[in-house]
Amino acid sequence: MKSAAAAVALLLLAGLLAGCSGYSGITTVQRPAEAKDALPAGIRSEKPDLPSDFRLLAEDNRVKYFAAESPERTTACIAAYPVDKPDQWMLACSDGITGEREIVTTSHMGQPTVKLVTTGFDTKALESEGWRKVHANVLVGAVANP
Repeated sequence: MKSAAAAVALLLLAGLLAGCSGYSGITTVQRPAEAKDALPAGIRSEKPDLPSDFRLLAEDNRVKYFAAESPERTTACIAAYPVDKPDQWMLACSDGITGEREIVTTSHMGQPTVKLVTTGFDTKALESEGWRKVHANVLVGAVANP
């Protein structure tokens, strides 16, 4: 009986410590992968150590937005794929993520600027500046012009 109580106490303590560890990642990318999550063939990173297990977060105005994060949730990437202009895809990553914040912003000439934010980040200020939320973790800004 004592060992069962001790085991329960240890599990509760582990749960409390995990809850205190801080940032828990981008919720949407933690779901099981589906066929729709496959990045289009042309999108690739030059760095093999970056996160590569992407999930489709949203599609807006014929642009697909994908995100991935490292297993320890300290590095995250955003990929944007314009269906009608596939050669204008974007991929950007950032590391050192430890809490709720803007992760990375990227742009490509002729495409909307894209911002990836952590789950739980308050985007009201960004939205008041003109950013449009297309997903809880993705905001879209102005089109980058030459």
